[in-house]
Amino acid sequence: MTETDDVIIVDHFESGKLTEWNGRYDVFDDVYSVEATDDGHILRAYSEDSDNFILKRIKVDLMEYPYLNWRWKADILPLDGDESVKKYCDVAASVNVVLKLSKWRPRSIKYSWSTTLPKQTFTKSPYAIWPSRTDIVVLQSGMENAGTWQTEKVNVLNHYQRLYHRKKIKSCKVEAIVLMTDSDNTGTPSRAFYDDLFFSKE
Repeated sequence: MTETDDVIIVDHFESGKLTEWNGRYDVFDDVYSVEATDDGHILRAYSEDSDNFILKRIKVDLMEYPYLNWRWKADILPLDGDESVKKYCDVAASVNVVLKLSKWRPRSIKYSWSTTLPKQTFTKSPYAIWPSRTDIVVLQSGMENAGTWQTEKVNVLNHYQRLYHRKKIKSCKVEAIVLMTDSDNTGTPSRAFYDDLFFSKE
């Protein structure tokens, strides 16, 4: 995909590298790596007792580009994973839109492929303690679509307005995207694949 005035590309991984991404820890290529396929490159994430994630800084005005698009595939789900409970707070795949990139007061909306939470569940991360905040929106659940690529398109601006109870806003900026496949709480493995992340006007 080529970036135009209608889209802002986060990453399609065709460079074959993660040079613009940073991890929670310095070494993240033991969990996240770019793989070549017959159709191009994809991001592979395999987690064993890890809570690492990768982050890419990006400036996007949701007033102009409200939609986030991507495709993903999860084929190993953490046993009993439930993002709303600390003890089971692992997820096969998640795409996090960071609205405030702050060490002490981060704010984000997390779109997840949950093991146990039903589709269209809205909940909050038990690790986000005020004034930090992470709202969770479950897009995929369990093994129903596991092992097959799923294409997603979400209106982040609408979700922000709903979750923050804002009827009228003049500006809403995205500061980063975080991808996370983790398994440290349940102690069971997770594996997922990501590709073609971009913002669009419509």
